[in-house]
Amino acid sequence: MLRSAWAELRSRRGASALEFAVVGSLAFMLMLGVMEAARYQFTQQALRSVAGEAARRAMLLGAANMAARRAPCEGLTGALPGTTFSAPFLDAASLAVHLSGCATLGAVTRVTVTVTQPFDFVTPLIQPASLTLTEVTGAFFN
Repeated sequence: MLRSAWAELRSRRGASALEFAVVGSLAFMLMLGVMEAARYQFTQQALRSVAGEAARRAMLLGAANMAARRAPCEGLTGALPGTTFSAPFLDAASLAVHLSGCATLGAVTRVTVTVTQPFDFVTPLIQPASLTLTEVTGAFFN
């Protein structure tokens, strides 16, 4: 009787260990997925902040052009000159800020600001393993 009770208890322990292995691995993968999604959203928000800052700088450059009696779009194409952006978790070396589509209609000038940053997922479970995040905004000034 004692032996059969002990054997029954050992078989239940094995089943518990197997259940924990299955449920634990699923819970761990879910936790990693949530962390990756949060890191992705945080990076996207940091990119939005940089785009807003770049748009403000483009407006200041355009206003300076107009104050100096130059064309508003002068120097507002290509990479944003002479600026560095600081944002958490963004690699400044791979951050690209480009200005394009500068046009004046009446008294209002519009320029498009495009910010790109490569993003690599840490866990290999998410495919594609890397992608390029892009944020586009417009800057208006007169």
